[in-house]
Amino acid sequence: MRSEGLQFRGADEALDAVDAIVAGAAAEARRAEQYAAAVDALRVHGRPADGSDVTVTLDHAGGLMDLAVGERVAAQGGAAVARSVLAANATARRRLPAMLGGLAREAFGADSRTTAHVAEHAARMFGSPAGRVATDEHRDAAAAGVLR
Repeated sequence: MRSEGLQFRGADEALDAVDAIVAGAAAEARRAEQYAAAVDALRVHGRPADGSDVTVTLDHAGGLMDLAVGERVAAQGGAAVARSVLAANATARRRLPAMLGGLAREAFGADSRTTAHVAEHAARMFGSPAGRVATDEHRDAAAAGVLR
């Protein structure tokens, strides 16, 4: 396909260009459907760093899907259970950006704008495994004293 004003040498060349565009769009739609199914099936598990017998399972949006509390930690009382559940939840949430980013890379490629958007959104929503994503907007706000 020519990029200078979409000029073609004939109807066959124009039809070939349209066919290529349609095929590309269909392939992109298939990748998006596969990505959506993979995201929907995603489950992330987290356990507290202290080794407590608690496991939290989250879905792709950070929603609690399952919670397992062992007898050992349950015997320590409500406050201990609460601390362990919150720690396990935090561990699982920290894993979500990498998991979502990996699914996007598999579906759309490492250099895709879609992959970059997914990674940025997940880092903003759940925190980046290596710390917060610092964008120019965030740096400007911090320099202006907006973020402390």
